[in-house]
Amino acid sequence: MYLKITQKYWTIGDKFALTDENDCNVFFAKEQLFKLLSKFDLYDLNGAVLYHMEAKLKFFLSYFVITTGAGLEIGYIKERVHWPGFRRASMKVGDIDIKIKGGPIHMKAMKKDANGKWDKKHPVVKSTKKLFRIRDIYAAEIDENMIDPAVGALVAIWYDKIRYGRKH
Repeated sequence: MYLKITQKYWTIGDKFALTDENDCNVFFAKEQLFKLLSKFDLYDLNGAVLYHMEAKLKFFLSYFVITTGAGLEIGYIKERVHWPGFRRASMKVGDIDIKIKGGPIHMKAMKKDANGKWDKKHPVVKSTKKLFRIRDIYAAEIDENMIDPAVGALVAIWYDKIRYGRKH
């Protein structure tokens, strides 16, 4: 599934519109205001909350817990020590382990193949920042056979927050 993630203008807090390849709205996300740590909600087109992504305080690296709209925890994204200019994280959603690697303009999330090695050729989520734009725009490709597209969208939004926004 292809998603275009566009940050909205003139908003208090971050808001994102998520559209498909035909520019039809699929999801929208917004940051809850007046929170000490970041908390994002991902909504469907009817305004129902699909998932929450909330930062937790864990030393100096980011740690985000992903819960359903009903409050059931389904996974987490935990940042690992990174190299200058690059971000690394591990993610667990259900029984799936995912490794996230991100550079200045791109990010890949990979899961293990049948041999137990990270499958770099077939990423679960691949996100690229569109350059030379006034507002932040990302193109995200999500493998629907491996991960829920809404959770994949949260991974791309997490990358934007960690790379270009505040960490917590």
